[in-house]
Amino acid sequence: MKHIKETISLLPKQLQLKELIAGSAYSWIGYGGARGGAKSHAIREIALLLGLDPAYRMRSLIFRRYSKELLKNHILPLYEKHPGLMNNYNKSEKILYSPNGDPLIQFGYADSESDIHSFQGFEFDLIFIDEATHCTPHQLQFLKTSNRTMKQGFTPKMVLTMNPGGISHSWLKRLFIDRNFLPNEDPGQYVFLQSYLWDNVFWSIRSLTRDGISIHDYYHHWSETERRDYCLKHSTYAANLRSLPDELRTAYLYGDWEVFGGMFFRNFDRKLQVIEPFEVPESWTLVGSLDPGFSSPCSFGVTARDHEGRYYRVFTYYEKQRTPRQHADAINEILTTDPVITGLLRGRVPSVIVSGRDAFAKKEKYSVVSHEATFADVFASKGIFLSPAYTGRKTGWWSWKSLFPTEEKPASYFIFEGLNVPLLDEMMSATFDSKEPEDIAGKGNDPSVADHALDEQRYGIMALFKPEAAKNNETFARNGAGGDREFDL
Repeated sequence: MKHIKETISLLPKQLQLKELIAGSAYSWIGYGGARGGAKSHAIREIALLLGLDPAYRMRSLIFRRYSKELLKNHILPLYEKHPGLMNNYNKSEKILYSPNGDPLIQFGYADSESDIHSFQGFEFDLIFIDEATHCTPHQLQFLKTSNRTMKQGFTPKMVLTMNPGGISHSWLKRLFIDRNFLPNEDPGQYVFLQSYLWDNVFWSIRSLTRDGISIHDYYHHWSETERRDYCLKHSTYAANLRSLPDELRTAYLYGDWEVFGGMFFRNFDRKLQVIEPFEVPESWTLVGSLDPGFSSPCSFGVTARDHEGRYYRVFTYYEKQRTPRQHADAINEILTTDPVITGLLRGRVPSVIVSGRDAFAKKEKYSVVSHEATFADVFASKGIFLSPAYTGRKTGWWSWKSLFPTEEKPASYFIFEGLNVPLLDEMMSATFDSKEPEDIAGKGNDPSVADHALDEQRYGIMALFKPEAAKNNETFARNGAGGDREFDL
């Protein structure tokens, strides 16, 4: 065991992380922010160190969202660096045992959203989530329920490595970067340790060796600025990152969470377009939009359009694990009795409510529940009548994004602050699909991509949209004639 511990080495920033884990009272630790900081290596070695050390004997979970990534980024590297220890790895259990037979590290993944529930009932002193932005907020919060310890005086830790972007970008940014906490969240439980490419000396080791500069000098005699400048000048990986487009370069090289957020909606200006709510004039058009869901969230919202063609998102309803009747009752209550919403809308309700096609399906692949009564039937019984939305994806996204500000024109789309958190979260997490950049990642077919409020708002935009070159097309959402057919604007 002593030999194994001697092979564990940590860089200065990784040592800071180790001290936060072993000696602080924080229960949520964020680590990273930029690429290349050896985050995966850090959590593997720290999990081993704190598991093997008799003073700690911590049991850890190392978690990646997908099984292939877990094998590639953790299990195989451990076989390479600690082959003797990995003789104690049980492949079927995915548990690494110590030479004494104690469980050290369990390796886990959740390829689908629901797979996370397989961890119910487990107990880990430390949970390391590698690339946490690839996991959904629900998965991260559920894993926290397994972050428990019997060790007196020790606070169990969730350690999340992260880069800007991904499904949980907005959620993690709120907690660790903006430190904007909800009433039930304790700021004293959260800390973030920033790491950069130049915190990992090995990206520059060849040039340092050539120039006769020791690793000790790099870390202890050079300033942060000197390490950064040397790395940017001499590291091949740094050169690769610097060649990326502006948004990716700023996010991946410097860990800028503001730039990366919402890359699909990159012209969206949150400071300009998220505004204080105000009473909507009675002469403005109101449209409701709905994306049905049961196990997945049901999203509903109201959008107003003024006489100059500006759009205002008033509020978002976003709930899951409810029946269609419960959704209908909740939405009806908001529209008719909620003092904030009825005040903003002056007691009005939308003249039209458009919905995706799954609201009209009976026992078909698009239906939300297998029943003869459709989602729309249930809503109609509550006095909420749904019309088929125009659902063409590329045209819908283009129409919506055309309302964002550019150098040539001001913004004509605005969101009421405080009433649309789920919509903003999804906007700030949305990225391009790698094979079809005119659509969002997953193209509506990936359950791990949160897009329910995005789809629903897209329906609402298209129900109101009146571009000069396509005035006749505005009826598509109202009469259902559009289907999934694209049209030219």
